Amino acid sequence: MIIVEFRIGVLFFLTTNQCFSSVSAVELFVVEKKLFIHEYISGYYRVSSYFFGKLLSDLLPMRFLPSVIFTCILYFMIGLKPQADAFFIMMLTLMMVAYSASSMGLAIAAGQSVVSVATLLMTICFVFMMLFSGLLVNLRTIAPWLSWLQYFSIPRYGYTALQYNEFLEQNFCPELNKTEISTRPTENSMCTGEEYLTNQGIDLSPWGLWQNHVALACMTIIFLMIAYLKLLLLKKYS
Repeated sequence: MIIVEFRIGVLFFLTTNQCFSSVSAVELFVVEKKLFIHEYISGYYRVSSYFFGKLLSDLLPMRFLPSVIFTCILYFMIGLKPQADAFFIMMLTLMMVAYSASSMGLAIAAGQSVVSVATLLMTICFVFMMLFSGLLVNLRTIAPWLSWLQYFSIPRYGYTALQYNEFLEQNFCPELNKTEISTRPTENSMCTGEEYLTNQGIDLSPWGLWQNHVALACMTIIFLMIAYLKLLLLKKYS
């Protein structure tokens, strides 16, 4: 059980680290707001050119490269599941978390004039999302009138995907054979990753993993659309 708790803490730290590292994305539009308005009024470019240019030149490489380097260094140092597919799934998951968190930062910061205000709003959102990530509180025990909030939590999707990727097909009691594990009472301890995932209410089918990536991709697209619309509707003439 100690091994399980250790890995749970590590996976939660990795997820939250990606979220709070993305707070720097709020500066992308806030710092250059006046310059953007001046150049747009002067007819240098359209809003779409500025928006997608920023994404391709700044947001994508700044979230892609750190996620790859971060995973390559920590994965083997921590000693997670020694499988190639698990390694790349973890890299993809952390990348998706970084993209969705950064996109939320852009949606919050677009149109803002003060970096500190946008940073504060984004930090509050992340702290609130952490409550429904699945570590601090078992999501199955949350009251029905609050449980729907978990579907808006970026850390929850990343944390769930990392748990599925790490714990599926894991055996934490190598001294017991499969027959002993299957007949052993599970109230006091858990010897397999499937027992832990089931206890957390995580679907053991392949969709239980990939639904988290689909949700993160959808949230990224929605947040980017909000950021683009806020720039498009920004009052550029005064």
